[in-house]
Amino acid sequence: MNAMLKRSGRVWLWRWRRNPLKRRSDIAEAWIGVASTALLLLMVPVVGVVVAAVGERSALGQGEGLHRTAARLVEDATAPLSRFSGMADDHVRVTVRWTMPGGSLNTGEAAVAAGSKAGSSTTVWRDDAGRLHPAPPTPAQARSQGAALGAAAGAGVCVMVVGGWWAARLRLDVRRTAQWDRAWAEFDADRGHRHA
Repeated sequence: MNAMLKRSGRVWLWRWRRNPLKRRSDIAEAWIGVASTALLLLMVPVVGVVVAAVGERSALGQGEGLHRTAARLVEDATAPLSRFSGMADDHVRVTVRWTMPGGSLNTGEAAVAAGSKAGSSTTVWRDDAGRLHPAPPTPAQARSQGAALGAAAGAGVCVMVVGGWWAARLRLDVRRTAQWDRAWAEFDADRGHRHA
């Protein structure tokens, strides 16, 4: 059994074995490690899944109250050259015109594919007041956004738990160092009294 617990010169699970040299801080460190591991195994997946679901639902909610409407370009969508690559941008903002349900014509600026000509049709997203909005995310995009948020939240929980474990270990190390200093001072004092 002892051979199984000792590998490459290191004794595994020594904090759980009976030992007269074991300090209370060693036991506390072991329990902090167990609690940190349990938190990582339980909280990270739960927080990640919950935040991913909330993020996906929030992304899908961006399309509430928006109506997909056919519009026509009032001007050509000339793509300006990008400052960095020298290539044209994929989408540009141009003036478009669409008809509201009551029959009135509205105009506004929308992002359309670069190179589109005046008079060509495009799709815009508007609210009930006729204001244009960016296209809401598709269900696949909403899932991707939710997954990214869930992963970030899970990573944040990992950082907090590991940071708490590390801070607790540092505090225990400081306490153990102070105990060692006191023990050495007492030892030196006792030794000095014997020689006197």
